[in-house]
Amino acid sequence: MSVKEIGLIWIVVKDLHSAVEYYTEVVGLELMELNEEYGWAELEGREGGCRLGIAQENDLEKIKAGQNAVMTFSVDDLDTAKQKMIRQGARCVGDVIEVPGHVKMQTLEDLDGNCFQICEILHHSCSHC
Repeated sequence: MSVKEIGLIWIVVKDLHSAVEYYTEVVGLELMELNEEYGWAELEGREGGCRLGIAQENDLEKIKAGQNAVMTFSVDDLDTAKQKMIRQGARCVGDVIEVPGHVKMQTLEDLDGNCFQICEILHHSCSHC
């Protein structure tokens, strides 16, 4: 078996509308789909790429908010993005990690405790972001 592509990465949240607002207004993603009947939204970055799916926590799904994959978002300026996200309620997990000449990374938690990472590419050959 070989994987054809990564279709999307999804997380579970306690409040779909608050999460959509957070990931559009704070993180800067664009809402591509919202299905309130199924408690589902899809977002993507300004240059496309892999989509982020957001699922409303429910009794049928065993995965609860805050028990999800780590997402990575590429940003132009890590320090500016980090400060904006902290002002809007994100919490830092550890310190900025820098691979000199390649990438700077900061892991944060959203309002539901889902980890995500912002990453500033310092050299265009970085394959992590």
